Amino acid sequence: MKEKKEKPEKKKKISSLEITEFFFVKSGWDRTFMAEIVRDKTEDGKTINRGRVVVNEGQIWSTGETQDELSNYLDDICIMKLDLGLHENPGIGSAIACSKFFHN
Repeated sequence: MKEKKEKPEKKKKISSLEITEFFFVKSGWDRTFMAEIVRDKTEDGKTINRGRVVVNEGQIWSTGETQDELSNYLDDICIMKLDLGLHENPGIGSAIACSKFFHN
């Protein structure tokens, strides 16, 4: 009898799917914004979380060692932006890639 030759299994092609993680940023009791979180590791192996949230006409970025720390930073910056007039004073800024950035 002849033995059947088994064909090597073909490797399954994984689609280039990018997963984005979202969480909520609260600025007070009545305002909530959706933020994007990206988790990275530094060269030392330390985890760092980067977050971005769109608030009205602008974006807010921050980093933190934990998601809770990042969430607190973004909450505080949103409150400063919406309630305390952060960026109302033109202050010092520069244009980077056709976008205006404030130096706080």
